[in-house]
Amino acid sequence: MTKTEQATHPFDQNASVGKLLFLAIISAALCSFGPMCVFAPVPLAIAFLLYGRLITFALGAVTAGLLWTAALTVPGFPTYVVALYVMTFFVAIMISETIYRNISPVKGLIFSGLIVVTILGSVLIGIDKISPITLKGEISSSVSTVLNQLKKQKQTSSEISGEEERAFDEFVNKPEALTNEIYSSLPLIVFVFSYLGLWVSLYVTLRNSIVWRSKVLYNYNLKDLTNFKVPEFFVYPLILSLVLWVGADYGLPPGSEVIGRNLLYSLGVFYLFQGFGVYNDFLKYLKIGGFIKTMFIAFTFILANKFLAILGIFDLWFDFRRFFTNKKKDEGDTI
Repeated sequence: MTKTEQATHPFDQNASVGKLLFLAIISAALCSFGPMCVFAPVPLAIAFLLYGRLITFALGAVTAGLLWTAALTVPGFPTYVVALYVMTFFVAIMISETIYRNISPVKGLIFSGLIVVTILGSVLIGIDKISPITLKGEISSSVSTVLNQLKKQKQTSSEISGEEERAFDEFVNKPEALTNEIYSSLPLIVFVFSYLGLWVSLYVTLRNSIVWRSKVLYNYNLKDLTNFKVPEFFVYPLILSLVLWVGADYGLPPGSEVIGRNLLYSLGVFYLFQGFGVYNDFLKYLKIGGFIKTMFIAFTFILANKFLAILGIFDLWFDFRRFFTNKKKDEGDTI
């Protein structure tokens, strides 16, 4: 059987019905596991690439319907899982379409991110306008609930004392300040998490390209994503963001601090991608691979993401990759 014939018969030994259902279950399960939901689009994206658009669309609709039914009938079932699954499914569509249409991963990331940011921003604005309780009111209610729980925990704990106790009391007794901080940071939260989620899902999908490359012709690989380069003109809005943020303490309008912070962190996510690529090449230069490399990358990405962003900024001037002389094919990059 030729490759073309295989592509028209998805239910073969490499793409069975059981595997399709397994991918759907894994994706739905990841949506309910907090930070792990960032990986939820990957199984669905692979399902799109292995089984095609029609079958996976039908699977997504059925799964969303089952989750919605569970939210209405099962006591304690988290309703946010339904909305998260729908968003996950949409992200999987954009990742798979990037590959189906043979679009470079960087270009696909940029345009897909803009679409996700636009949709999430529109949804938040719609909730703020339509809901009887404004978005800021919802945030204020959640903040008050969390702070009250922290106060109760503090009353039953004897470990906090002295300076730590004063700092804790100052924090929990200012719910309005925390609410305003979160509300003013919503643009950067939407922007950063949209692009980070897309990048992680696209990275993992390309990292596991051996699973789907027999089904879809794609002229790009993981190296095309990890060699992400921020355009040089980004340095000007970067400087502007720092001026606005710092300048709020030296005479600029108070709102400039909010604008500067949102702009700085939004730009920072792109420098984070560039810094990650440099760090990845550095680990290959040291010949660190396999599980150890995976642990290095995971801990650095989680605990030192600001370092990676700063590394990406300085890479504009120093081009750190020129110091790495190891030449290795990246399509089979081990992580």
